[in-house]
Amino acid sequence: MDTGLSLIDLLVVGVVMLGVTWAGHRLSGSIRDRRGFFQADGTMPWWAVSASIIATVVSAVTFVSVPAAVFAPSGNLTYFQVILGLALGKVVVARILARPFYESQNLATSYEYVGARIDPRTGTFSMALGLLLNTINSGVKLLTASLVLDVISGWGLAGCALFIVSISALWGALAGIKTVIWTDFLLFLLFAAGALFSLLYLLGEINQPLSLTLASLDAQAKLVLFDFDSDIGKSSTIWAGVIGAICLSIAQGSTQGTWQRVKACRSVDDACKAFDAAALFYVVHVLILGVGLALFAFYGERGLPESVAAQLVDSPDRIFPYFIATELPPGVSGLFVAAIFAAAISTLDSALAEGSDLTVNHIYAPMRPGQSEGHYLAASRLFMGLWALIFFALAMFFASYSAQGLLQLTFKLPNYIYGAIFASILLARFGIGSFRLILWGFALACAIVAYLATHGVAFFYWCPISGGAMFAFVWALDRRPLDWSGVVRALPPQ
Repeated sequence: MDTGLSLIDLLVVGVVMLGVTWAGHRLSGSIRDRRGFFQADGTMPWWAVSASIIATVVSAVTFVSVPAAVFAPSGNLTYFQVILGLALGKVVVARILARPFYESQNLATSYEYVGARIDPRTGTFSMALGLLLNTINSGVKLLTASLVLDVISGWGLAGCALFIVSISALWGALAGIKTVIWTDFLLFLLFAAGALFSLLYLLGEINQPLSLTLASLDAQAKLVLFDFDSDIGKSSTIWAGVIGAICLSIAQGSTQGTWQRVKACRSVDDACKAFDAAALFYVVHVLILGVGLALFAFYGERGLPESVAAQLVDSPDRIFPYFIATELPPGVSGLFVAAIFAAAISTLDSALAEGSDLTVNHIYAPMRPGQSEGHYLAASRLFMGLWALIFFALAMFFASYSAQGLLQLTFKLPNYIYGAIFASILLARFGIGSFRLILWGFALACAIVAYLATHGVAFFYWCPISGGAMFAFVWALDRRPLDWSGVVRALPPQ
C-alpha cells in the first residue's frame, strides 16, 4: 500500500484548499472586536451554522474508519445506532441548551454561563475540564486524520499533521468563527459530495445486479442495523449507541464551540433550527455506511492482493484510502483526498477557535485588563497558533497508542471525562449545585469511570452512568428545586 499523490492530485488538493480559503475569507467580511471574532456578531444564517455543527463531528475518522468497520469480516451496519443517537442528541441540545445559551446576557463563554448559574469557581473548574476535553479530542482527531492521509499521500505522519493544523489555524485566524463557519459549510458540501460520489461510483463498478448484491450482503449478515443485546460489555447495541450518543451530544453541547455557534445565529429560533437541521444532516453518515457495504461487495467480486489483505488484518482503516489511491483516476482521487482533508480541517479549525476563545476571555483578558480590542484580536490570533502547536505535539504523543483502531481511539479516550462535563452542564442548566458539591461529584464520576473501564463495560456507557451518578449526587445534597428557565439575565458587563 505504498502510494503517493500524483502531480494532478496535488494540484487538485491545492486548488480546493486555495478556493475554500478565498471563498471563506470573502464571505466572512471584516472583524472589529472579540464578539465579532468569536461570536460573529449574531449575523450567520442558520443553515450555514447547521452545516458547521455537522462538519465539526464528521472527521477524517468518520470518512475512513466507518467504511472500514463495515468492510471488516464481522462488520455490519450497527454503527447506525450511534448515528441515530447523535442525531437525536442534536435535537435534545436544541431543546435544553440552545435557547438559554442564546438568551443569556453579557456572557462571553459557556463556562461563564456555568459560573453564573452555579458559582464562579465552578465556572472556572468547568472551563479547565472543557479545555482538557478540547485538547484531548483535537490531539486524537489530528492524529487519526494524519494516519489516514499518510496512507494516501505518503507525506509522513508529521507532515500530514502539520499541513492539517496549519491550514486550520490560517482559516481560524482570518476572521474567527465567521471564517470557521463559512469554510465548514463549504467543506461540508465537499465531503458530502465525496461520500455520495464514492457510493455511486462503487455501485456502478459492481457487476451483479443490485438485488443480488443486497441478497449476498444480507446472507453474510452485513445488513444488520440494530442489536438489542443487553450485554453492557458490547458497544454496538441500541442501548449503548442511542443512550451513550445522546449523553455525549449533551456533553459536547456544553463546550464553547456550541456557545459560539448559538450566539452566531440571528435569532433564538434560528439557533434551535440550526441544531434540529443538523440532526437531518447526519444522512451523510448513512451514505458513508453505504460506502462500506459497497467496498465489501466491490472487493468481494474483484478480490484483494494478498499483501494488501495481510496489511488490513492489522490496519483495517486502510481499505478506503487504498481504494482511492488504486481505483480512482488521477484528479478524481485528488478530490477525494481533498474531501478527507476537509473533514479533518473542519474539526480542527473549530477546536482552535474554541481554545483561543477560552484562553483570551478566561485567562489572558483578566490578566491584561483595559487593553484595546485590537490588542485582544491580535492575542486571539496568536493563541490560535499556540493551540495549533499544542495539538500537533499531542497528536505525535498519541501516535504510540493508535494500534487499537482509529474509531475506538476517537470515542474511547474523551469518554474518561465526558461524564463529568455532561453532569456539569445539566446542573448549570437547572441551577443546582455548588463548587464543593461539584468537586465531590467529579471525584465520584472519575471513580465510576475507572471502575467501568476495568470491568469490561463498553465505553459508550461511561458518560451516562458516571454523569448520571454525579448529577444525582449533587442534586440530592443540594436540595434546591430545578430552575427550568435556564437563562442568565442582565449581569454586569464582563
